[in-house]
Parts: sequence; C-alpha cells; structure tokens
Amino acid sequence: MEKEIKRYLEWKGTYATRASVSYKLWLDKFIEACGNKKLQSYSIEDFVKFKHWLEGRYSSTSVQYAIIVVKNFFQFYKQQDYRCLSTHFIKIPPKIRKSHKAISESEFKRVVEKIDAKNFIGLRDSLIVHLLWDTGIRVSELCDMNISQIDENKTSMIIRSKKSQLFRTIVWSAKTHALLLNYLKKRQVLKKCKEVGAVFVGFRKGREWSLRITCRSIERMIKKYVAIAEIREKISPHSFRHGWAHKRRDFNAPLAFIQKGLGHVSPISTFIYEQYNDKEFEANANSYLSNN
Repeated sequence: MEKEIKRYLEWKGTYATRASVSYKLWLDKFIEACGNKKLQSYSIEDFVKFKHWLEGRYSSTSVQYAIIVVKNFFQFYKQQDYRCLSTHFIKIPPKIRKSHKAISESEFKRVVEKIDAKNFIGLRDSLIVHLLWDTGIRVSELCDMNISQIDENKTSMIIRSKKSQLFRTIVWSAKTHALLLNYLKKRQVLKKCKEVGAVFVGFRKGREWSLRITCRSIERMIKKYVAIAEIREKISPHSFRHGWAHKRRDFNAPLAFIQKGLGHVSPISTFIYEQYNDKEFEANANSYLSNN
C-alpha cells in the first residue's frame, strides 16, 4: 500500500506540510500492525487489530490521533470511489484529558531565580520562560518565532495561531524586552547560525548550534529548572499558558480578552483554561466564608 500512502501524503502536503510528516509515521505503523496489503483488502478486522495494537503501546491521545489519520486516509480514497474500508466503521475513540497545572507567579519567580542568565544558554532560557509567562504563547508558536517579526522599539509582535491559523498580537513586559534585546545582540553573532532567521536556536553537546530550537528541547529545559527550584508540582511549558489565563482571570479580565490572548476561536476552549484547581478553589471558598 506504499503507493497509495505516497499519493495521499503528496496531496496532504499541499496544505499541511507538518501534518503529512506525522501522518506518514502513523500510516507506516498501520502497515506494521496489519501487514502490507492491497488497499481494498483491509477490513474491519484490520482496524480492530490496529486499535488493540496501539492501545498496548501508546497514550490515549496518540491512539486517537492515529485512528484519525487512518480514517482520513481511507476517506480520501473512498471519496474518489475506490474500493476500500468504509470510514463509517472507523470510530474515533475518546482520549483521557490531562489536567495541566497552571504555574503560579511565585513558582514562576522560583524558576527564574535558578537560571544563570550570564551565559548565552542561560540568557536564552530566561527569555523563553519570561515570554511564556508574559504572553501565554504556545510552545510551538514560540519555536516558530523569527527575528524578522521583532521590532526593537515595540514590546509586542504579531504571530499566527498554530491551531486556527489566525493572526494575533502577543505583548510582553519591559523587563522581558530588555532580556530580548540583550539576547538578540548575542544571538546575531553566533557562528553557524548567523544567517538563520529563528529567534531561538538549540545546542547539542558535541555538535554545532541547530537551526531552530524544538518543542521537546523547551520541555526538557522547563523540567530541569523546575527540578532545580525544588517545585514538586508537574509543570510543563503548557502550564505557563494556563498560568497566563489564571492570572488574568484573577484580575477580572473579560473572557473575550483572555480568549483573544490565547488565540482561541471558541470561548468554550477558554473556559477550560479558566478552571480553578483544588488549591485555588479552597482559597476562594474560604474567602467567601470569612465574609459571612
């Protein structure tokens, strides 16, 4: 079925380049689990086999995504009147929603205190943490930032939302802007990366600087500083996004403002980010009781 997969991915790549790469990964796994057969030879039994194969190896989120990939693949050929498995029988399983911990301002400060911004890597890490805290930006959007987007006289920039593809403005503090200007001076003179447009670049031990930092590298970096700061709560880059929403919620910011800042199309998505965790609920509940 490699020929059909190649044809499908070429079409997919015309409007979603990154998706076509991840789609190939899961379609290859489908062949690994069910065998390389003719398109019309795959049956409901193969779909069930693949689902069970996935469940023993991957998270519910990955299982759901893999099933979506397979369904979209067969739908592509079904809509062209090819004989193949009907997508009616490919049901998308629910995923177990993970609850992201919103980082608090005190935790943010503890993380920043553990970053040595005197060297280039530390300066880069400090700037990343400050931007995550100030803007609520998605980590993938931060990785995609280019130097050409930055105006040294402005503490804001326009980015394209990763999910909706709509443009939105992010704004940061004067302190973060000072870090940014300092970082850019050192960033511009880096060997091997001098001509690369990425704002944030990565470094591998024993190798040269890479062209652009990855989401995974930022996840590891956050995890490292959280551990150094001896914070027991599980904090990820996405925790800063929740923290951004929580802080503005506590300042009674309108829902529409928070929605705009996070780049959500639907306010329903924003409501999820505004949910109180147990500690926040208990603190607020006690404040209401004390006023009785």
